[in-house]
Formats: sequence, structure tokens, C-alpha cells
Amino acid sequence: MLEVRDLVTTFDTDNGTLTAVDGVSFQVHRGRTLGIVGESGCGKSVTAFSMMRLLPQPMGKIAGGQVLFDGKDLTQVPAEEMLKIRGGRIGMIFQEPMTALNPVHTIGRQLSEVFLLHRTQDKRAALAMSIDILNKVGIPSPEVRVGEYPHQLSGGMRQRVVIAMALACKPSVVIADEPTTALDVTIQAQILELMQSLQNEMGMAIVLITHDLGVIAEMCDDVVVMYAGRVAEAGPVEEIFASPSHPYTRGLLGSIPRLEHERKTKLQTIEGMVPSLADMPVGCRYQNRCPYRAEICAQHPPDESVGPDHRVACHRWRELPPFKV
Repeated sequence: MLEVRDLVTTFDTDNGTLTAVDGVSFQVHRGRTLGIVGESGCGKSVTAFSMMRLLPQPMGKIAGGQVLFDGKDLTQVPAEEMLKIRGGRIGMIFQEPMTALNPVHTIGRQLSEVFLLHRTQDKRAALAMSIDILNKVGIPSPEVRVGEYPHQLSGGMRQRVVIAMALACKPSVVIADEPTTALDVTIQAQILELMQSLQNEMGMAIVLITHDLGVIAEMCDDVVVMYAGRVAEAGPVEEIFASPSHPYTRGLLGSIPRLEHERKTKLQTIEGMVPSLADMPVGCRYQNRCPYRAEICAQHPPDESVGPDHRVACHRWRELPPFKV
């Protein structure tokens, strides 16, 4: 459905040009969910905004690579054509619904705008479509809610409205940028279940950006693990969770809290800090935190294949001991 090839995104700052995404590549397949996971600042959201051409201007730029969708490179299509694709063929669910929704317009007006831009010129028809999609995402009394403002809805209901806006035109691909971060655990489960049921009904592909490995395990078919603007490891979820090859992926999986019935164990942590964008090391970007680092790690950026669908950016992955939780 969608392919990202060697994407490079830079930002012009007072400290010079910083590269936030550096050579990221992955594929999104029809009807499947791809998870992008990593700690804060690794480039997950910047990758998503680059794919949608929503980088802050004029400082944010796509400096290289391609985003291929329906035979076209989205980094090169004219702005007018991108307006038709964005919201029509590709939907996006934003991280914080209170900033994604306009506080001075009703829910009905904001939803109707999506339909008026992509589906119909009739305002009454657009409002009817808005009520229908609100009903589909599980909002009670949708004919009442269309007349209300975002602040009158709960956080979970606002997120459902954002999902409704993203799915209004039945897109082929939906990019969800941490869609459950601001919600409590029970509402998170409802939102994820809603996304899965709508995916099964509509057959769309989902790109799910999150820092929660539990969400990745529950929702995703494939996963991309990012670190410091690059892909550390990518492949099928089952394979990577069962046999992670990159030391960073192992560190993430090992740091998940677990119930210990027989003995108490100290929670594992990843020592050190992510390198600054202004001072990225040569070679592997994880080298200053990696317990398996060697001299070659400081000299050359790694990029190897574990299997046909499993990639890992590590020089020493073959030498690592078996992974134990």
C-alpha cells in the first residue's frame, strides 16, 4: 500500500541543520498494521509528519528519500494534489485530540468539512454523513453530539471524533500517532478495539506509532524499532518479540515490568542517554549504551539481514547470547 525508502528529514535551527530522520525505510501492506516503536525523540512522529507532508514550515524539510503511494512519490506531488490525498486516501489520527480539534467550531462542522472537501458539496448530506460516522465509532446520541464543542466531550469521546475524521472517507491507509497516550487504561483498550474492528470492516492498512510494546504486541503484524532517527530493527512482530536481534530491542523488551511469582527481581534499565541530534556518533548510534559494542561499531553504520523480512542494524547480532526475558 505504501513504501518509505531512505527517508531523510532535517530541521533548520539556530545550531545548524539537524537530521531528525536519517535513511528510514519500511513497507505498509494492505489490511495489516505496522507498528513504529521507540523512546521519545527517536523520530517516530517526525516520520509520520514527513509521510503526510505536515512538517512545520519553513524549518522542516524532506531532504531525501521517497514516500511511494499508489505509484506516486508523495514528497514530490503538487501541494493541491496532496490536499486531496491527505484526509481522502490517507487518514491521520493525531496524538492529542484537544489540539487536533478546533475549540471554536462544533463537532458537526469539523466533521462536515472533511466530507465537503472530499465527498459532497451538499451541507445537509455532509452533516448526515457526520452523524453516521460518529455512530460507527461508538459515540452515543450522535445527532446531539454534532452540535457540541470539543470541550463538552470527554477525552475518550474526543479521540473517537478524531478517529471518525480520519476514517470519514474510507482511506486506504491510516497513520495513528500515539492515539491512546492521553487516555486512561480502560479507554485505551476501547480505542484499540475500535481501530481493529474498523480495520477488519474497511480493510485499511494502519501505521501505529507508539512507545508501548504491549500495544505493539496486541495490535501489530509488523514492527519497526527506531533509535536516534534510524531503524534499529524491523520485521514480523512474532519473530522480533520471540528472538530480538538488536541490543536496543532486547533492552526495550527486557525493561517491561512483569509479575514475579517466585522471586523479586530488579527492573532492567538501559543505561546512558540518547545522543544529541547535534552530535551524532559515527557508526552505530547505539554504541555508547550497548553492552556488546566493539571497535567496528564506532567506524561503520551497520545494516544487515537476519531473514527475508527481518532487518537489523547491528554488526554483532550473530554473536549475541540467546535472549532471555
